[in-house]
Amino acid sequence: MKILIFLPLFLFLASAVALDDVTVLTVATEENDGFKRFLRSARVYGVAVEVLGKGETWNGGDMNYAGGGQKVNLLKEKLSELIKTKDKDHIVLFTDSYDVMYLGGVDSIVDRFKAMEGTRVLFSAEPFCWPDAKLASMYPNTEVPSPYLNSGGFIGYLPEIFEIVNAREIKDKDDDQLYYTKVYLNEKLRGTLRINLDHKSEIFQNLNGALSDVQLRINSTEPIPEEWPFVENVATKQRPLIIHGNGPSKLTLNHLGNYLAKSWSHKEGCTLCEENRIKLEDEHLPKVMLAVFIEQSTPFLEDFLKQLLDIDYPKNKLQLLLRNNVEYHEEMVDKFFQEHSKEYATAKRIKPSDFISEAEARDIAKDRCVSSVCDYLFSVDSVARVDSRTLRYLLSSGYGVLAPLLVRPGQAWSNFWGAINASGFYARSADYMEIVYNSIR
Repeated sequence: MKILIFLPLFLFLASAVALDDVTVLTVATEENDGFKRFLRSARVYGVAVEVLGKGETWNGGDMNYAGGGQKVNLLKEKLSELIKTKDKDHIVLFTDSYDVMYLGGVDSIVDRFKAMEGTRVLFSAEPFCWPDAKLASMYPNTEVPSPYLNSGGFIGYLPEIFEIVNAREIKDKDDDQLYYTKVYLNEKLRGTLRINLDHKSEIFQNLNGALSDVQLRINSTEPIPEEWPFVENVATKQRPLIIHGNGPSKLTLNHLGNYLAKSWSHKEGCTLCEENRIKLEDEHLPKVMLAVFIEQSTPFLEDFLKQLLDIDYPKNKLQLLLRNNVEYHEEMVDKFFQEHSKEYATAKRIKPSDFISEAEARDIAKDRCVSSVCDYLFSVDSVARVDSRTLRYLLSSGYGVLAPLLVRPGQAWSNFWGAINASGFYARSADYMEIVYNSIR
């Protein structure tokens, strides 16, 4: 129903830290939007990422239950190769990929890690003891911020991490976080391997349970002016270098990803938008389902229908679905359909007499698009007005899903999907809306 434009899978060269000193690893068996975001953040900060599991079948379960043991097994295979050629001071950095972004380079990450005295392996940390809350009482210190292990990111020296992943057998569908947790809770292993947790989020910031502590800083004047937005953990006064949208915080990461990793700034605007933009070629234009919904009495409906005809796009590439649920407009809508339906690749009407609800009508548009193998669904309500260039502009954006951003300048109101509060409703921050308004003005 949409075109997925995959970014090439590059291995990006790090600058300040020699590749011989650090190996950066992740696991991804398929390419998706989260993975592309991850790779882009790596490219921005010059992080050389080696992707394990490319093209393999994922057997590690899904988000409906604990799983992910396959990540441990893939890492075990890779470290078995590295241990033969690298020395004891070689560093391994591992993170998840689909819900992770880099916020700094390898040199900065390694510098912070080496500054942690008495640490050979550092795991990220979070406020929740997951997936087995009964293990919370076994942790050595629960009075610190984020006292519990999270396996979405860790860094350490090769011999110690090699011993951790080989501590015992793990099945692909077993839980990777539970595996690492039990290693950490083994007092002997924890002491011998000198494993610690990043309680203050000096390197790793897990978002779940910490949303009130994590603040997006749009710009800064003290002590050094900042051109690009960054995140700060205001509870620990740290500026993390890797951010992880674990659990239900993935929506928040989607929001933050619009600004982080040099995606947007006051000076440069939306650099991410320009990177995604594509050039449409008239001989290879995508097929589009033009789904029109007249759900309420609409002034100047005749002008609206004329605008549909004026859309700058070949009609043989448009599939029309015209839904009218207002009896008053039926004569005009029917006349329009009879005069112009044959101009489109396909055309279908839904009349008031069909007694189909709005939700059902929108589902019909979606299903019809899928069954006809159209590339995009362009949904337009009669209360909107469409410029003739709008469709081409939206398609050239390179995004899979786009919706209008509606704001009231100076007022605490927006339909911005990314601004979701902890209760799942739209966040309504006047300061935030001022930022958004200024960015699109």
